[in-house]
Amino acid sequence: MEDKKLGVITLAGLVVSAMIGGGVYNLPENMASAASAGAIIIAWVVTGIGMWFIAKTFSILSNIRPEVTSGIYGYGELGFGKFMGFQVAWGYWICNVFANVGYAILLMDSFNYFFYPHFKGGNNLLSIICGSIVIWGMYFAVMAGVKQATFINNIGVVGKLIPLFIFILVLLFKFDFEVFTTNFWGKDVIPSLLDKDLGGIFPQVKSTMLITLWVFIGIEGAVVISSRARSQKEVGKATVIGFLSCLIMYA
Repeated sequence: MEDKKLGVITLAGLVVSAMIGGGVYNLPENMASAASAGAIIIAWVVTGIGMWFIAKTFSILSNIRPEVTSGIYGYGELGFGKFMGFQVAWGYWICNVFANVGYAILLMDSFNYFFYPHFKGGNNLLSIICGSIVIWGMYFAVMAGVKQATFINNIGVVGKLIPLFIFILVLLFKFDFEVFTTNFWGKDVIPSLLDKDLGGIFPQVKSTMLITLWVFIGIEGAVVISSRARSQKEVGKATVIGFLSCLIMYA
């Protein structure tokens, strides 16, 4: 493999790419179904504070133990022994295996929109074949060297961010404060708006945090590939930068 080292911007891009998945485009719908605007704001604040400490934990660990370059596996072994290090590595691996299956199904289901009905929701034989080709193609691209993997990742980051930036830009011009503050705490029943009483504020916040916590999976992205970084200090900076960037875009 090529011996190219990654800088802080590239590492931060990897963190952003790992965290921002297809689910980000469904955030408004998923949150609004069970929580009001006020509860959602509280959930983002609480989640942001909690995830900040996680990001800072990775940052501190990468600075004080720069010799540990295998990320969360290395930290698990360093703190709790080889068996726990293995458990962390195996657990992380199996999670990514299942994630790849989910990504393949989502991709093929998206293709089904354009090539209906050949992919049938991403669950037929053609979907399995095409999804496997995509996954193995990405695998061989990564194994060919970090330069190729970084290039592919950059394309993915740009592809994810452009729709989000367009959405934010449109929002700046179309935002209606009166609409935003209507039924702000979700306690009013407004039949004309199909608004119903969403219950107490704490159940609303709880239902929203189940979503907000999920979207930060991938915050460990820079730590996992810290062996490819120019320095461990850049790993810590990239983790914090990536987290803050995603938090702002999500909120």
